Amino acid sequence: MVLLATSSLTFDGFENNNHERLFESAAKLGYKRVEFNCWYAETLTPGRIREMKRRCENTGVQPIALHVSAIGGGTSELLALNTAHKIRAIEAAVELGCRRVVASGTDNSGNLSDIVRELDNIAPIAEDADVLLSLENHCNNILAGSDDYQFVMDRITSEHVGICIDGGHLEAAGEEIGSFIESFYPRINHIHLKENKIFGQKTFCRFGSGGTDNNAMIEKMLEKGYNGYMSVELSPEVGEWGEFVPFTDDDRRKALEMFSKYESL
Repeated sequence: MVLLATSSLTFDGFENNNHERLFESAAKLGYKRVEFNCWYAETLTPGRIREMKRRCENTGVQPIALHVSAIGGGTSELLALNTAHKIRAIEAAVELGCRRVVASGTDNSGNLSDIVRELDNIAPIAEDADVLLSLENHCNNILAGSDDYQFVMDRITSEHVGICIDGGHLEAAGEEIGSFIESFYPRINHIHLKENKIFGQKTFCRFGSGGTDNNAMIEKMLEKGYNGYMSVELSPEVGEWGEFVPFTDDDRRKALEMFSKYESL
């Protein structure tokens, strides 16, 4: 089974707006599945999760993952907060019915040992709840490339802990996508589809205007026997290097047209 989803990021960007544009437009454009970006405090409360579930049922979209804030932390207090946050995210994923939690590493605090320490605590909880944890690579992050993942994966062997591969972020970090897949499949349990323009620099862009070959990434994953989801991410961070023009429904339709051909049941 390989199925296409959209992230709420694609519709709502980084706004804390209760996913309004996502619920208004995703199903109308043809997206059937959603990965919800839940970075803000109120997004994982039991009441908000109940509301999210109701709105999914009313609009006909299926929740497939919760994308939450970073894992790890540079102080014992931050590590405790992040551990408790991920435990709640696991509970929320069960309540929502998606059973996937995606998180990146911290950007400027802590180290990989902090991530391992947190995973040691939450992996057994994910196993008991049958929730997959997926660690997303981010450029300019302590969890960015092959060496970082080798350190973590060597120490965390739970089948419920894996990798979310983001091709745009990998290339922004100067990593070859194909080599990364060869090194870490089958620990890769989720896919983010993003496009980057300049290899080795964070230059996210519209699909079709950059250099990231998402099609080759998907095809290689399929050759390996991948089962799971592919989540479209149109990132507002295109504005960071001077080409910001708001995304339109045509941009969102283009991603659907580009990648839905890989779906299988």
